[in-house]
Amino acid sequence: MEKTITEKNITLSNLALNHLVEELQILKNGFVNNVQTTSEGLLKMKIHTKEGGKNLLILPNYLFISEKSVPAKQNPGGFSALLKKYLNNQRIISLTQKGIDRIIIFEFPEKLLIVEVFAKGNIVLCEKNYKIIKAMKKEQWKDRKLEKEEIYKFPSSKGTNPLEENNENFYTKLKENKKTLFGATVDELNVFPALLEKVFFELKLEKKMNAKEITEKNSKKLLEKIKEQYHSPPIKPYLNQNSIYTIELGLEKEKEFENLNKALNEITFNKKENKTRNEIITKKENKKEKTQIILETIAKKEIEEKEMKQKGDNIYLHYSEISELIETIKKGKKKGLSDKEIMEKINSIKPIIIALNIEKKQLKVRF
Repeated sequence: MEKTITEKNITLSNLALNHLVEELQILKNGFVNNVQTTSEGLLKMKIHTKEGGKNLLILPNYLFISEKSVPAKQNPGGFSALLKKYLNNQRIISLTQKGIDRIIIFEFPEKLLIVEVFAKGNIVLCEKNYKIIKAMKKEQWKDRKLEKEEIYKFPSSKGTNPLEENNENFYTKLKENKKTLFGATVDELNVFPALLEKVFFELKLEKKMNAKEITEKNSKKLLEKIKEQYHSPPIKPYLNQNSIYTIELGLEKEKEFENLNKALNEITFNKKENKTRNEIITKKENKKEKTQIILETIAKKEIEEKEMKQKGDNIYLHYSEISELIETIKKGKKKGLSDKEIMEKINSIKPIIIALNIEKKQLKVRF
């Protein structure tokens, strides 16, 4: 079967995901008509709403209402067949995001469908008491297991939801943190870096200052400014370096879209890769009749900056997993295990480590 979907390495900030959930409220009170598996192995749910039939596609990093017809496998069995058995003709009571985490919960009269849109993604069908009926992919960590009969536990958030934090607690946490102010804020709050960059710039805060040196007044300003950003009404979604944002951040808008669903449709079904920042800059500079040498210099710099940002964003997205992995490695070292033994032990549970050299402090992982 020919593949019509091209999975892209696109991420939505946790705030953009919140805005996407608002757009998806059109599915609320709709009834599931069918659950299928696409030729790419993705999940497709046909939902009948007041505005007619809608096809919901669920990818590892996002989900959206498809504007195109997507072929499905005939009698695929497996997970989609199980969901069809339990959810067919069932009404979607609610569709919510867990705080500002990358987790979306579909509530049905008797069941819960939990969609995790982080790492490699997962979908978990549960009873109302969170007892797992089945997970699309079996996964296990030291504190949670996605397996039949287990009680579903939400993964630990990477920091506190800023909308739920208070000034006193935040100030105390910063004073006790040994990192820079920027690093400590990333540690303590579940905030995406691009938003934090904007807040620090507007408040004229020094990113590299020690967190413990911040005043209570500036700590309050920082938290309130972050909350203000999360309460901002969404603007037209725009693409910047493989990330989609829905608030003004002072970033280059490589492409704007009418709404998030249209953005994800266009990106997912477009087989041609979006223009890179280097191509955009080259076009602009050619109009200004710059020399080829200058263009090549700018292009090289842009590519390097893009690669560095992508690496930083990837670490941010998998912060909890990396922290947990490092702690596991430390415990293995204390037990006297060799690098190879530690690596084999961890990879037997989840194949994540590509290379490990504790002496040289080198760790290479895959997500």
